[in-house]
Amino acid sequence: MEAMGDVRTVLKDEREAPTPYTLIVALANPAHLEQLLRTARDVARGNDGEIVLVSVVHKPANSPFMLFTGEHIGEAFDDGRRALLDRAASLPLLEDVPVRRHLLVSDDVSDAVLRAVREADADAVLLGWRGRTSASDVVLGTTVDPVVRTAPCDVYVERVGTTADGLERVLFPTVGGSHAEAGAALARAIAAANAATVSVVSYLPPNPDEADRNAARELVETTASSIDDVDVETTVRAVDNVEASLVAAAADHDLVVLGATREGGLFRRRRVVGSVAEAVARQSDPPVVIAKRGVDRSIVDRLLAR
Repeated sequence: MEAMGDVRTVLKDEREAPTPYTLIVALANPAHLEQLLRTARDVARGNDGEIVLVSVVHKPANSPFMLFTGEHIGEAFDDGRRALLDRAASLPLLEDVPVRRHLLVSDDVSDAVLRAVREADADAVLLGWRGRTSASDVVLGTTVDPVVRTAPCDVYVERVGTTADGLERVLFPTVGGSHAEAGAALARAIAAANAATVSVVSYLPPNPDEADRNAARELVETTASSIDDVDVETTVRAVDNVEASLVAAAADHDLVVLGATREGGLFRRRRVVGSVAEAVARQSDPPVVIAKRGVDRSIVDRLLAR
């Protein structure tokens, strides 16, 4: 789905050299720069890739500012976003990763982020989430929800505002599926960058039969084998309450990576990332990142786009 809002480019650094992987990082709040960019650095390093820092100056469609060119808006009314991008790009933690800046003006922030994703042919996009929303029909946020639903690449949503004192243990619960594959790739990249151990966990309902136990064991072992070059622990456990068990386990880890879950039923608003992932992300003490596999694009399409 193409971006429908009025999106104008104010600043766009060109790529100096091709890289095999591009990660978009959407930036808005200066207080969350370093948290998001630590995650972005680990992902980019783990994929020999680059980071594209994206920020959007929001101007309503009926604003007189939208009558001006994007360049004029950016020069006079950029709301500090250019300075935000400059500060982010100059952080020492990114000194060994290729970084580009992209400043946009739009009446719809999510449309602008999606436009940047498509223009960069990005492999993934990272967004921050405060862990709370006010609107009843919004799950993660008015900007985050549309990106999670429609981005053509992997999406990583990190709950901002919580940081760990070091990173030694990563909790990765899994039920399998494509979103879990995206989560496993993220857990591996972060663990490898920090010499951390990944705990791969599968929870079963009480009194599972042997077939279910065997399937869960096979799942965690297969997942563990995909997280190579780092230490991995596997656990299969029968529990009464999955959410409560995950929140309790999270307290013994420095980071939680969750694959989004797609759930049916009447409560469609929960289908952004799944009710379990959302609830655990809100309640857990350590930082949490939810991973979602993007809309499928064929390998041939991606190669031609490159």
